[in-house]
Amino acid sequence: MDKLIESLPEIIRAAAQSQLGILALLSVSLSLLAYFFFARASEKVRVGIFVLLFLGVLGFGGAMFRASTGLALASPAASAPDAALSPEARRLLREAALDRAGLVLFERYGASVDLHTHGQSFVTSKERRELATWEAALEELVKEGLLVARGERGEVYEVTKKGYASAEHLK
Repeated sequence: MDKLIESLPEIIRAAAQSQLGILALLSVSLSLLAYFFFARASEKVRVGIFVLLFLGVLGFGGAMFRASTGLALASPAASAPDAALSPEARRLLREAALDRAGLVLFERYGASVDLHTHGQSFVTSKERRELATWEAALEELVKEGLLVARGERGEVYEVTKKGYASAEHLK
């Protein structure tokens, strides 16, 4: 018992590293408290406490299962957004990630529009169909959190951390 009390700070520190560790520590603490509080209680009360603690352990097991399944499902999803991108969005993201400042500029002046990054212009004609394609690519990247709009006029976009990671994955 003395060794347990001596190592208690280490146990608490280790348990505090995750939510499930904290939940486990709370379950053990509750069990110890229940033992001391209800050691002299009637058999009916002790059975009721046992059932409640058993349900707590089942809940803990379910939480562990959900957490481990959630982590397994989250890993592939981290790289999934770039799999759903259009070819134009992929190309724009790759070039934006190569730009030293990580900027994409979408400029409207007069009747002309220019979308460019890394010294490359993506709108090469004045056809509305081509412009709509590149606008959609830009919107895809913003929607996926790969680019973020800067300023108020929707002309300057920056590559996000997630965007750089996805661009690396696309190479």
